[in-house]
Amino acid sequence: MSTTNRTPVATEPDRPSVHTSSRSGLADSALGTRNLMTIAALAVVSMILLVPLNYLAPAAGASRDAVLLGCAIMGLWLVPYLLPATVVRRPGAVMIAALLMGIMSVFTTPVGPAAIVGNLIGGAFVEAPLALMLYRKWTWWSFLISAATFGLLNGIMYVSVMSASAGMASASAGVIIAVVSALVGGVVTIVLTRLLNRAGVGIDHRATGRA
Repeated sequence: MSTTNRTPVATEPDRPSVHTSSRSGLADSALGTRNLMTIAALAVVSMILLVPLNYLAPAAGASRDAVLLGCAIMGLWLVPYLLPATVVRRPGAVMIAALLMGIMSVFTTPVGPAAIVGNLIGGAFVEAPLALMLYRKWTWWSFLISAATFGLLNGIMYVSVMSASAGMASASAGVIIAVVSALVGGVVTIVLTRLLNRAGVGIDHRATGRA
């Protein structure tokens, strides 16, 4: 009886499986340790600007000229909220910073717990346009859209207290001043971001756009 020699079938060598950490996605988000620490640092530094502005805010509604002055310094209000977006460039970075600034403002400004709500509203005015763009555009013009939105909505809120007495012309002028001021603040924020990038802060090679 003859036997048939059979060559063993060559089996494909086992390939090493690649294991990815379930936390890798979180590390790259705004809640990642590095990004969260950057956001917290920006929030703390921003309080240098927010504390005096919160003490000036109650006087903004005292008269027509005070309201217009409040609109004129809208760019100063913008910087603390826009900076986390331009530096960290992650969804939710602005709202996290706004929450942290609101908590600190409870103890450092005269508005008390209402500061948390106020800061979250300010953060939402900046983050909403970025969210509407599905967080795909992190460029200078997307940041300026957020700046203009911040100035427009806050300007409307500011002039609403004087529109009845001062007329629509003054109210419209106040809104325009607020938007222009916010755009200037947006440009300043972009410049600050580039300076921080050169210092090694907030450099993001995975960003979809460059400021």
